[in-house]
Amino acid sequence: MDFFTPDQIALLSASTVRCDFLVKFEFASSTMRAWNGNTELVVDGDTYLPMFGFGQIDGLGMSGGTVSEAVTLSLSGLPGQALDLLSVALDDTPEVDQQMLTIFLQLFTEEWQPAGTPIPIFRGFMQPPSVSRSAMQGTEGATQSISLTAENIYYGRSRPAYGRNTDRDQQARSPGDKFFGFVASLISKTITYPDY
Repeated sequence: MDFFTPDQIALLSASTVRCDFLVKFEFASSTMRAWNGNTELVVDGDTYLPMFGFGQIDGLGMSGGTVSEAVTLSLSGLPGQALDLLSVALDDTPEVDQQMLTIFLQLFTEEWQPAGTPIPIFRGFMQPPSVSRSAMQGTEGATQSISLTAENIYYGRSRPAYGRNTDRDQQARSPGDKFFGFVASLISKTITYPDY
């Protein structure tokens, strides 16, 4: 099975490529989808709510290193706060914290109709959101922004889940096991082996 369909390859090979990011937020109690367009977008039966160009994604890109990257999504000054994403994210941090987020690349035809299925380009765990407010700009007023960081699914994978050879770690792996329960008493102790 090919990753791209022939239609998508043709669109990617054109002199003008029309695309946008689609974002899927898998909150604890519900899943919400958003994109930066001006109308609702239906792709593969899923409806993506509009952010009217006020959404921004920072940190996407190719990394040549071995460090797990994080992506920051921010939304500033959405007219009328029509997207319920803000209230969901801010009302209940457990709704957001460590829940999955997926960013897709969606290709469009010349008529701005979705072409093919969305292409996943990032998947990560959402962190608690933060809210900021800009300084007043004359008669314009201030702009309130919400930022959400998502850590790549490989974040922290280089560290073993446990491995400090302590009773606490052993209890997390095997509750009731006493194998490391006496490690502290063995410090500076001489052990003769074999002992006849």
